[in-house]
Amino acid sequence: MSRAARWLLLPALLLAPLSGILYAVVRATESYEPDQGWNLLWTAFDIGSEGNVAVWFAATLWLLVGALAALAALTSDRFRISWWVFAAVAFAASADEAAQLHERLFFVGDHLAPLLPIDLYYSWVIPGTVIALVVAALLLRLVLALRTRVTIGLICSAVVFLLGALVIESISGFVERDQGRSDLYVAVMYVEETFELVGVTWAVIALASMFHLTRRSGGLTLAFDGFSAAPDETGQNRPLAG
Repeated sequence: MSRAARWLLLPALLLAPLSGILYAVVRATESYEPDQGWNLLWTAFDIGSEGNVAVWFAATLWLLVGALAALAALTSDRFRISWWVFAAVAFAASADEAAQLHERLFFVGDHLAPLLPIDLYYSWVIPGTVIALVVAALLLRLVLALRTRVTIGLICSAVVFLLGALVIESISGFVERDQGRSDLYVAVMYVEETFELVGVTWAVIALASMFHLTRRSGGLTLAFDGFSAAPDETGQNRPLAG
């Protein structure tokens, strides 16, 4: 399954360059009207806009993460509650991608912003960081119990995603505050969105590697093989077969 999931990296890496090229064409041709051809094409694939192909792809990636976590909850014999929490977080993130729910966190962030030594233009990053820390704490034991390649994949995917969603997002906020939605702002935003897409795609690949599909007469057999060890009758850890 992970081999097929790796193909998702292609659109995750190419959406930003495609958006950038189309944005440059729109600027060069001054095709700013909503019904003009180049603008129609750009807004359909713009990685920083809403309600388009890029948003659908990002939401789908989170749905895949949620589906794989739910599948692990159904097929594994350990950490089932944690897997369901993992799935719920991913499904909520998918809804956020589709509906931009995180922007509503400005209400909370504006109240917390005076407590920080820096003035964040995107104050939603503050409660977003708190949510990320809570999720990490809830899922840490589960992630560390997985096979090494899966653990490393999930940790790296989280680092890449949060680097885009929190750090580079904050930088784009500073740029927007100082320059408005300039070309520099668009460039930083595209980098941020690419980090997010690559991070979630990496998580899909890592989770997919826990499952093995075997063809048999009349169908397929799915086996879960994600944990590095399982407790035996004496309470000690033993390697999993396979």
